[in-house]
Amino acid sequence: LLALPRRRFDEATSRLGRALSVSVQRKRARLQAQRLTPATLSRRMNEARTLAGRDLARAQAAFFAIVRERRTRFSRTAARLSPAPIARRQKLQADTLAALSRRQERVISVRLERLRGKLTQADRLLATLSHKAVLARGFALVKDADGAVIKQAAEVVPGLALSLEFADGTADAIATSGAARPKTVAKPAAKAKEPGSQGSLF
Repeated sequence: LLALPRRRFDEATSRLGRALSVSVQRKRARLQAQRLTPATLSRRMNEARTLAGRDLARAQAAFFAIVRERRTRFSRTAARLSPAPIARRQKLQADTLAALSRRQERVISVRLERLRGKLTQADRLLATLSHKAVLARGFALVKDADGAVIKQAAEVVPGLALSLEFADGTADAIATSGAARPKTVAKPAAKAKEPGSQGSLF
C-alpha cells in the first residue's frame, strides 16, 4: 500500500530538485546580467547623458522659440508705438490746421470788405439824407427856445427867441416880426357870490 505513494513522492522530490536547480541557474544568470560592471555603468551613464542632452536640446529649442515669438510680438508693438507715425500724423494735422486758418482769414477778409463797402454806402446815404447836407448848401435850421423846430413863418411871433443852426455853427436871434398872432392871456373868471351875502356899498 505504501509503495505507490512513496514512488510518487520520490518522483515529486526529483522534479522539485530539478526545478530548484533550473530556477537557481536562471536567477544567477539574471543577476550576472544585472551586475554593475564599469562598462555597464559607463554605458548607462552615456545613455542617461544622451537622454539628458536630448531633453536639454528640446527645452532650449522651445525656449528659443518662445523668445523669438515674444521678440516678434514686441517688434510689432514697438513698430506701432514708433514716434514716426505720430510725427506724420501731427504734421498732417498741422498742415490741415494751417489750411483752415488761411481759408478762415480769406473768408473773414472778404466778409470785412463787403461790410466795409456796405458801411461806406450807408454813410454816403446818411450824409445825403442828413439835414447837414442841406445846411451846407446855404440853408439854416430854425428852432425856438425849447429846441422845437420851426417849419413855418406862421409859427413866429415878434419877440420870439430863436436859435439858428448853420453848417458851421449856431446863432441866437430875436424875431422882430411874425405872421403868428400873439397869444392872448385868458382873464381869470370872477368869483361867484355866496348866496345870502350882501355886497359892500363902498
